[in-house]
Amino acid sequence: MEGVVQHDHWTEEHLARLDVHETFADAVTHGIEMLTELRKFGLVNQICGPMTTGGLGTLEANMDLFAYAVKMARERSYVTFNQIPFQKVIIRITDHHRGGPYNMGILTNFYGPLFQSGLVQQLLFLPGWESSTGACKEREFAQEYGIPVMEYPEPWLRTRAA
Repeated sequence: MEGVVQHDHWTEEHLARLDVHETFADAVTHGIEMLTELRKFGLVNQICGPMTTGGLGTLEANMDLFAYAVKMARERSYVTFNQIPFQKVIIRITDHHRGGPYNMGILTNFYGPLFQSGLVQQLLFLPGWESSTGACKEREFAQEYGIPVMEYPEPWLRTRAA
């Protein structure tokens, strides 16, 4: 069971493929392949919360918290889809990180189709998710697609070094 708990679905091949995605459609296809593989290990969870807007105020700080949250969920036997590496694609194909407005295509053309696929079976929302444009929309998707929602247990984050 230990191998399942710590299963990291990101292989070198998966990471290399991120460099060639030119559209959200490419990334969705890749994500669905990965989610399909993860389903073999059990109920697939995804962490939701601030990445580029809200939260701790910076992409770097939010990504650090996300990575820790994924690690803690896995340590507690949650099969967890780690979407963090997809940020590389999202940053490359949007202008949001270069000062442009929030690109809703991130949600409607990437996360929406992943959630609609039925392969993400539960969403765990980090504390402060309400401050995030994306996480608020993900919460709407959960309701629309019937995906159960769980508040991420704050005690799991208390061991994180500040």
